[in-house]
Amino acid sequence: MKFNSESVCKPSKASAVLAHHRGWAFIEQGSIALIVLVVISIVLGGYFLLKSNVSVGKESSNIQSIITSTQNLLKGSDGYTFTSGAKMMGSLIQMHALPKTMTVRGTASSGNATLYNGWGGAVTLSPVTVSGFSNGFSLTYELVPQNACVQLATQLSRAGIADAITINSTAHSDGIVTTEEASAQCSADNGSTGTNKIIFTLNS
Repeated sequence: MKFNSESVCKPSKASAVLAHHRGWAFIEQGSIALIVLVVISIVLGGYFLLKSNVSVGKESSNIQSIITSTQNLLKGSDGYTFTSGAKMMGSLIQMHALPKTMTVRGTASSGNATLYNGWGGAVTLSPVTVSGFSNGFSLTYELVPQNACVQLATQLSRAGIADAITINSTAHSDGIVTTEEASAQCSADNGSTGTNKIIFTLNS
């Protein structure tokens, strides 16, 4: 008696095609996942860039608003006669003369409350002596991120809002800051926290 033997291990053509298709399916799924990740990265990058630009624009407006309020409400015929910068800022907060988007800590009505910018840095005022009298003042912004530091310093320099601008330890006594100078003087962030201090000084 003669038997026809066939290898039971030999895959059929249909099985081979199916395995081939499965391989392509895995590759296609991997490609789609990669494309999705790239798109998400682009969207998130754009979001954070937009958020950063909005923050800079908002804080630029806040700085100009604080300066205007200080000049209009705190200066008397004999200058800024305050015993401290804390009393100056406390008085502005007490009068509700500051941008509502900024953070106030403490009781506003006490005259001792403090102000903070959108990055969590202290915002302070200080009287400045000009020609022997307290005719000027300075506005200090702390914890400013590097990118915002460069933009704020150069934009407000061009706007001519201050007689002098100090970036960290470098003073620009003429109030003029170029982009090259700001880029060199604004320090890198510490993780997600800004490390820069900008001081705007006005002689009137």
